[in-house]
Amino acid sequence: MKPFSLDTVLNHRKNLETQAIQRLVKARTEEDSVQRQLSKEKEILTTLIETLAREQTLGIEVVKLAQFEQRINLIEKQVVALQTILQNKKEAVTRAQEQLISRSKDRKIMETLQEKQDEAWQQYLNQKETATLDEIAVIFHNRE
Repeated sequence: MKPFSLDTVLNHRKNLETQAIQRLVKARTEEDSVQRQLSKEKEILTTLIETLAREQTLGIEVVKLAQFEQRINLIEKQVVALQTILQNKKEAVTRAQEQLISRSKDRKIMETLQEKQDEAWQQYLNQKETATLDEIAVIFHNRE
């Protein structure tokens, strides 16, 4: 009797691996987006600090100084928040990579199992064919 076909299980494992790849791509895209935002905010912060330093050397009104400081504080808070988000996104990428590795291993194991099962089945069929041919040879030999 032919063993259970592993095609359905193998297809399911391939689908799980494909989903893991998609999640990894999405996680990396989100990480890149946050990284770009963080870089942009850091550039803005640097520009603001340089502008403030220039204005202070030239002389600056108190109101304008307070506005600069408020803006710098706001941008610093945004940078800290984005760094936290970026760390979370990096962790998500790491989890997605680990899941992809796990799914790939599972699929590879199932492929190997299917190959061994197919080889065993083919060997069984070859033995049956050999036995049948031997029987036919014995029958024809006894007729002579």
